[in-house]
Amino acid sequence: MVIESKQLFVLQIASNLLLFTLIMTVLYQCLVQFPVKAKRWRSLYVKRALQKAQLPGWLFKVLGMSGKRVEEKRQLLYGCGMWIDAAFYEGSRRLSIIGALLIAGGGYLALKFSFFTFHLHPVYIVVGAGCMLVFLIFDKKALLQLKEQRAHRIVKEIYIISHHLLYYNDSRMNLHRKLTLCVSQTRSVRAHFQVLLNEWYQDAEAAIQTFKMRLGTDEAHSFGETLNALRMNEHDTYYELLKQRIQDYKEKMEMVRDSRKETVSYVLFVLAGLPILNTFRVFMYPWIAEGQRLFNSIN
Repeated sequence: MVIESKQLFVLQIASNLLLFTLIMTVLYQCLVQFPVKAKRWRSLYVKRALQKAQLPGWLFKVLGMSGKRVEEKRQLLYGCGMWIDAAFYEGSRRLSIIGALLIAGGGYLALKFSFFTFHLHPVYIVVGAGCMLVFLIFDKKALLQLKEQRAHRIVKEIYIISHHLLYYNDSRMNLHRKLTLCVSQTRSVRAHFQVLLNEWYQDAEAAIQTFKMRLGTDEAHSFGETLNALRMNEHDTYYELLKQRIQDYKEKMEMVRDSRKETVSYVLFVLAGLPILNTFRVFMYPWIAEGQRLFNSIN
Protein backbone atom coordinates (compact mmCIF):
# COMPACT_ATOMS: atom_id res chain seq x y z
CA MET A 1 0.00 0.00 0.00
CA VAL A 2 2.94 2.31 0.65
CA ILE A 3 4.25 1.63 -2.86
CA GLU A 4 0.86 2.52 -4.36
CA SER A 5 0.69 5.84 -2.48
CA LYS A 6 4.18 6.74 -3.69
CA GLN A 7 3.22 5.94 -7.27
CA LEU A 8 0.09 8.05 -6.96
CA PHE A 9 2.16 10.91 -5.52
CA VAL A 10 4.61 10.73 -8.45
CA LEU A 11 1.73 10.72 -10.95
CA GLN A 12 0.18 13.75 -9.23
CA ILE A 13 3.46 15.67 -9.37
CA ALA A 14 4.04 14.77 -13.04
CA SER A 15 0.52 15.72 -14.13
CA ASN A 16 0.57 18.97 -12.12
CA LEU A 17 3.98 19.83 -13.53
CA LEU A 18 2.77 19.36 -17.10
CA LEU A 19 -0.37 21.36 -16.35
CA PHE A 20 1.74 24.13 -14.83
CA THR A 21 3.97 24.19 -17.94
CA LEU A 22 0.91 24.43 -20.20
CA ILE A 23 -0.60 27.28 -18.17
CA MET A 24 2.69 29.21 -18.07
CA THR A 25 3.13 28.78 -21.83
CA VAL A 26 -0.38 30.12 -22.49
CA LEU A 27 0.16 33.05 -20.10
CA TYR A 28 3.48 33.89 -21.74
CA GLN A 29 1.93 33.90 -25.21
CA CYS A 30 -0.91 36.12 -23.97
CA LEU A 31 1.50 38.58 -22.34
CA VAL A 32 3.58 38.80 -25.52
CA GLN A 33 0.51 39.99 -27.43
CA PHE A 34 -0.03 43.01 -25.16
CA PRO A 35 1.21 46.35 -26.53
CA VAL A 36 4.32 47.76 -24.88
CA LYS A 37 3.74 50.97 -22.98
CA ALA A 38 6.13 53.87 -23.05
CA LYS A 39 8.75 53.88 -20.32
CA ARG A 40 8.06 56.06 -17.32
CA TRP A 41 10.41 57.85 -14.98
CA ARG A 42 9.71 55.27 -12.28
CA SER A 43 11.24 52.51 -14.40
CA LEU A 44 14.39 54.63 -14.75
CA TYR A 45 14.61 54.98 -10.96
CA VAL A 46 14.22 51.22 -10.54
CA LYS A 47 16.88 50.56 -13.18
CA ARG A 48 19.32 52.92 -11.50
CA ALA A 49 18.59 51.37 -8.10
CA LEU A 50 19.32 47.89 -9.47
CA GLN A 51 22.55 49.12 -11.03
CA LYS A 52 23.72 50.62 -7.74
CA ALA A 53 22.50 47.81 -5.47
CA GLN A 54 25.34 45.87 -3.84
CA LEU A 55 25.68 43.06 -1.34
CA PRO A 56 27.48 43.53 1.99
CA GLY A 57 30.98 42.11 2.05
CA TRP A 58 30.23 39.62 4.84
CA LEU A 59 27.26 38.19 2.93
CA PHE A 60 29.44 37.82 -0.17
CA LYS A 61 31.79 35.61 1.87
CA VAL A 62 29.03 33.67 3.67
CA LEU A 63 27.37 32.67 0.37
CA GLY A 64 30.72 31.44 -0.97
CA MET A 65 30.70 33.45 -4.20
CA SER A 66 33.84 33.52 -6.32
CA GLY A 67 35.03 36.38 -8.50
CA LYS A 68 35.13 34.11 -11.57
CA ARG A 69 31.47 33.12 -11.20
CA VAL A 70 30.44 36.76 -10.67
CA GLU A 71 32.33 37.87 -13.78
CA GLU A 72 30.71 35.11 -15.82
CA LYS A 73 27.26 36.23 -14.68
CA ARG A 74 28.16 39.84 -15.44
CA GLN A 75 28.91 38.96 -19.07
CA LEU A 76 25.65 37.01 -19.36
CA LEU A 77 23.61 39.83 -17.82
CA TYR A 78 25.16 42.41 -20.14
CA GLY A 79 24.47 40.12 -23.09
CA CYS A 80 20.81 40.00 -21.99
CA GLY A 81 20.68 43.78 -21.73
CA MET A 82 20.37 43.69 -17.91
CA TRP A 83 22.62 46.29 -16.36
CA ILE A 84 22.40 44.78 -12.87
CA ASP A 85 25.24 44.34 -10.44
CA ALA A 86 26.37 40.74 -10.97
CA ALA A 87 27.32 40.17 -7.31
CA PHE A 88 23.89 41.39 -6.18
CA TYR A 89 22.19 39.11 -8.71
CA GLU A 90 24.23 36.03 -7.73
CA GLY A 91 23.70 36.66 -4.02
CA SER A 92 19.96 37.13 -4.49
CA ARG A 93 19.83 33.92 -6.51
CA ARG A 94 21.53 31.89 -3.79
CA LEU A 95 19.31 33.37 -1.08
CA SER A 96 16.26 32.54 -3.22
CA ILE A 97 17.47 28.94 -3.55
CA ILE A 98 17.61 28.66 0.24
CA GLY A 99 14.11 30.15 0.50
CA ALA A 100 12.73 27.76 -2.15
CA LEU A 101 14.25 24.78 -0.32
CA LEU A 102 12.56 25.87 2.91
CA ILE A 103 9.21 26.26 1.11
CA ALA A 104 9.55 22.83 -0.51
CA GLY A 105 10.43 21.32 2.87
CA GLY A 106 7.37 22.94 4.44
CA GLY A 107 5.15 21.59 1.64
CA TYR A 108 6.57 18.08 2.12
CA LEU A 109 5.96 18.23 5.88
CA ALA A 110 2.40 19.39 5.25
CA LEU A 111 1.94 16.39 2.97
CA LYS A 112 3.16 13.96 5.63
CA PHE A 113 1.84 15.55 8.82
CA SER A 114 -1.60 17.07 9.22
CA PHE A 115 -0.59 19.77 11.71
CA PHE A 116 1.14 21.72 8.88
CA THR A 117 -1.71 23.48 7.08
CA PHE A 118 -1.64 25.85 4.09
CA HIS A 119 -4.28 27.56 1.99
CA LEU A 120 -3.06 25.57 -1.05
CA HIS A 121 -2.72 21.83 -1.50
CA PRO A 122 0.80 20.73 -0.44
CA VAL A 123 1.37 19.11 -3.85
CA TYR A 124 1.07 22.51 -5.55
CA ILE A 125 3.49 24.04 -3.04
CA VAL A 126 6.06 21.30 -3.65
CA VAL A 127 5.65 21.56 -7.44
CA GLY A 128 5.86 25.36 -7.40
CA ALA A 129 8.97 25.34 -5.19
CA GLY A 130 10.50 22.63 -7.39
CA CYS A 131 9.94 24.70 -10.54
CA MET A 132 11.46 27.72 -8.82
CA LEU A 133 14.47 25.65 -7.77
CA VAL A 134 14.97 24.36 -11.32
CA PHE A 135 14.88 27.91 -12.68
CA LEU A 136 17.24 29.25 -10.00
CA ILE A 137 19.74 26.40 -10.28
CA PHE A 138 19.81 26.40 -14.08
CA ASP A 139 19.57 30.18 -14.44
CA LYS A 140 22.66 30.15 -16.66
CA LYS A 141 20.76 28.28 -19.37
CA ALA A 142 17.84 30.69 -19.02
CA LEU A 143 20.18 33.68 -19.37
CA LEU A 144 21.76 32.12 -22.43
CA GLN A 145 18.31 31.72 -23.98
CA LEU A 146 17.47 35.35 -23.17
CA LYS A 147 20.78 36.41 -24.68
CA GLU A 148 20.01 34.51 -27.88
CA GLN A 149 16.52 36.01 -28.08
CA ARG A 150 17.92 39.50 -27.58
CA ALA A 151 20.54 38.84 -30.26
CA HIS A 152 17.76 37.69 -32.59
CA ARG A 153 15.78 40.90 -31.97
CA ILE A 154 18.90 42.95 -32.60
CA VAL A 155 19.52 41.09 -35.86
CA LYS A 156 15.96 41.81 -37.02
CA GLU A 157 16.23 45.52 -36.30
CA ILE A 158 19.71 45.84 -37.79
CA TYR A 159 18.35 44.04 -40.85
CA ILE A 160 15.57 46.65 -41.15
CA ILE A 161 17.98 49.56 -40.62
CA SER A 162 20.34 48.17 -43.25
CA HIS A 163 17.47 47.88 -45.73
CA HIS A 164 16.55 51.51 -45.15
CA LEU A 165 20.15 52.62 -45.58
CA LEU A 166 20.25 50.71 -48.83
CA TYR A 167 17.04 52.46 -49.89
CA TYR A 168 18.69 55.86 -49.28
CA ASN A 169 21.71 54.89 -51.38
CA ASP A 170 21.08 57.46 -54.13
CA SER A 171 20.09 60.21 -51.73
CA ARG A 172 22.37 63.23 -51.13
CA MET A 173 21.74 63.20 -47.40
CA ASN A 174 24.66 62.51 -45.12
CA LEU A 175 24.90 59.28 -43.15
CA HIS A 176 23.72 60.83 -39.89
CA ARG A 177 20.53 62.09 -41.52
CA LYS A 178 19.87 58.67 -43.07
CA LEU A 179 20.32 56.98 -39.72
CA THR A 180 18.00 59.53 -38.10
CA LEU A 181 15.25 58.54 -40.53
CA CYS A 182 15.71 54.91 -39.43
CA VAL A 183 15.00 55.61 -35.73
CA SER A 184 11.26 55.07 -36.13
CA GLN A 185 11.94 51.50 -37.33
CA THR A 186 13.75 50.49 -34.14
CA ARG A 187 12.34 49.21 -30.89
CA SER A 188 14.73 47.05 -28.87
CA VAL A 189 17.84 49.04 -29.81
CA ARG A 190 16.19 52.46 -29.96
CA ALA A 191 17.77 53.79 -26.77
CA HIS A 192 21.30 52.77 -27.81
CA PHE A 193 20.68 53.88 -31.40
CA GLN A 194 19.51 57.30 -30.21
CA VAL A 195 22.63 57.65 -28.05
CA LEU A 196 24.71 56.81 -31.14
CA LEU A 197 23.06 59.63 -33.08
CA ASN A 198 23.42 62.09 -30.18
CA GLU A 199 27.15 61.38 -29.84
CA TRP A 200 27.75 61.28 -33.59
CA TYR A 201 29.05 64.83 -34.10
CA GLN A 202 31.22 64.73 -30.98
CA ASP A 203 33.21 61.70 -32.13
CA ALA A 204 31.56 59.40 -34.67
CA GLU A 205 34.10 56.60 -34.37
CA ALA A 206 33.90 56.54 -30.57
CA ALA A 207 30.09 56.64 -30.76
CA ILE A 208 30.08 53.60 -33.04
CA GLN A 209 32.47 51.74 -30.74
CA THR A 210 30.24 52.52 -27.75
CA PHE A 211 27.20 51.36 -29.71
CA LYS A 212 28.86 48.02 -30.46
CA MET A 213 29.93 47.58 -26.84
CA ARG A 214 26.45 48.33 -25.45
CA LEU A 215 24.72 45.85 -27.73
CA GLY A 216 27.47 43.27 -27.35
CA THR A 217 26.57 40.96 -30.26
CA ASP A 218 28.48 39.86 -33.35
CA GLU A 219 25.84 41.35 -35.63
CA ALA A 220 26.09 44.72 -33.89
CA HIS A 221 29.87 44.56 -34.30
CA SER A 222 29.62 43.88 -38.05
CA PHE A 223 26.97 46.60 -38.44
CA GLY A 224 29.19 49.07 -36.60
CA GLU A 225 32.13 48.26 -38.87
CA THR A 226 29.89 48.82 -41.91
CA LEU A 227 28.73 52.16 -40.53
CA ASN A 228 32.32 53.19 -39.92
CA ALA A 229 33.22 52.31 -43.52
CA LEU A 230 30.22 54.25 -44.86
CA ARG A 231 31.08 57.20 -42.64
CA MET A 232 34.56 57.51 -44.09
CA ASN A 233 33.53 57.07 -47.71
CA GLU A 234 29.94 56.64 -48.92
CA HIS A 235 30.92 54.81 -52.09
CA ASP A 236 28.81 52.27 -53.98
CA THR A 237 31.35 49.59 -53.06
CA TYR A 238 30.51 49.95 -49.38
CA TYR A 239 26.82 49.64 -50.15
CA GLU A 240 27.65 46.33 -51.82
CA LEU A 241 29.22 45.35 -48.50
CA LEU A 242 25.98 46.40 -46.85
CA LYS A 243 24.07 44.09 -49.20
CA GLN A 244 26.28 41.19 -48.13
CA ARG A 245 25.63 42.02 -44.48
CA ILE A 246 21.89 42.05 -45.17
CA GLN A 247 22.14 38.59 -46.72
CA ASP A 248 24.05 37.32 -43.68
CA TYR A 249 21.42 38.74 -41.33
CA LYS A 250 18.67 37.13 -43.40
CA GLU A 251 20.33 33.71 -43.21
CA LYS A 252 20.73 33.97 -39.44
CA MET A 253 17.08 34.92 -39.01
CA GLU A 254 16.03 31.92 -41.10
CA MET A 255 18.18 29.61 -38.98
CA VAL A 256 16.61 30.95 -35.79
CA ARG A 257 13.13 30.59 -37.29
CA ASP A 258 13.77 26.95 -38.17
CA SER A 259 15.13 26.16 -34.71
CA ARG A 260 12.08 27.76 -33.10
CA LYS A 261 9.76 25.65 -35.21
CA GLU A 262 11.61 22.53 -34.09
CA THR A 263 11.44 23.59 -30.42
CA VAL A 264 7.71 24.31 -30.64
CA SER A 265 7.10 20.88 -32.19
CA TYR A 266 8.92 19.21 -29.27
CA VAL A 267 6.91 21.22 -26.72
CA LEU A 268 3.63 20.32 -28.40
CA PHE A 269 4.67 16.65 -28.41
CA VAL A 270 5.32 16.77 -24.65
CA LEU A 271 2.08 18.64 -23.92
CA ALA A 272 0.15 16.10 -25.98
CA GLY A 273 1.02 13.52 -23.32
CA LEU A 274 -0.85 15.50 -20.64
CA PRO A 275 -4.37 14.16 -21.41
CA ILE A 276 -2.96 10.64 -21.80
CA LEU A 277 -1.30 10.84 -18.38
CA ASN A 278 -4.44 12.27 -16.82
CA THR A 279 -6.53 9.49 -18.38
CA PHE A 280 -4.16 6.89 -16.95
CA ARG A 281 -4.32 8.50 -13.50
CA VAL A 282 -8.14 8.79 -13.41
CA PHE A 283 -9.36 5.65 -15.17
CA MET A 284 -6.63 3.05 -15.50
CA TYR A 285 -4.71 3.41 -12.23
CA PRO A 286 -7.61 2.24 -9.98
CA TRP A 287 -7.93 -0.92 -12.08
CA ILE A 288 -4.19 -1.56 -11.85
CA ALA A 289 -4.23 -0.97 -8.09
CA GLU A 290 -7.21 -3.31 -7.68
CA GLY A 291 -5.42 -5.98 -9.72
CA GLN A 292 -2.35 -5.65 -7.51
CA ARG A 293 -4.45 -6.06 -4.35
CA LEU A 294 -6.20 -9.10 -5.85
CA PHE A 295 -2.88 -10.65 -6.82
CA ASN A 296 -1.50 -10.05 -3.30
CA SER A 297 -4.59 -11.62 -1.72
CA ILE A 298 -4.22 -14.75 -3.89
CA ASN A 299 -0.60 -15.15 -2.80
